[in-house]
Amino acid sequence: MFQALLEKHAHHRATHHAYQKAVDDCLAGLFRGFPDGVLPTLRQRAGTGSLVRRGEAEGTDPRICAVQMAVLLIRKLIGPLSARERQNLARAFLRNDASNPTYKGLRSMLCAVERLEISPALVSYLNTEVAGQLRGMSQQAIFGSWVEAQIGGVMGRMKQPSLEEGEREADFWQ
Repeated sequence: MFQALLEKHAHHRATHHAYQKAVDDCLAGLFRGFPDGVLPTLRQRAGTGSLVRRGEAEGTDPRICAVQMAVLLIRKLIGPLSARERQNLARAFLRNDASNPTYKGLRSMLCAVERLEISPALVSYLNTEVAGQLRGMSQQAIFGSWVEAQIGGVMGRMKQPSLEEGEREADFWQ
């Protein structure tokens, strides 16, 4: 009995380690365009361990968990910026200014997330989070603008006669 308990615990630890590694690898890919040290610093400030544990317990795909973590880390990255710093970062976006390290990192992240083969809605939320943070919007306002964009997209797809109702709904939630 004790041996079975030890084996179960060892299996759980190995599974947890594999999940954590998959999330970490994905996050490293999302943050690869940022200067060294940015990701560990943000993770320390955000305390993302509980999100990983919850994602694993709920059976969330590690890529999705990593993008959810990236959203939280973006809040820690852009949230504390002054209005002037946000404005400078927004200008870097408008000018495609790769000399700005935060812009360069965010641009790399937004390109990398497109290749993760996850829900377009989650990719859209990450984009909306970056844009909303740059504008200094509240979390409620960011979420509201994302919902409005998603509803607009659904309404646009509803006008397409080739899609069956179930397919539209399935596409939205995946």
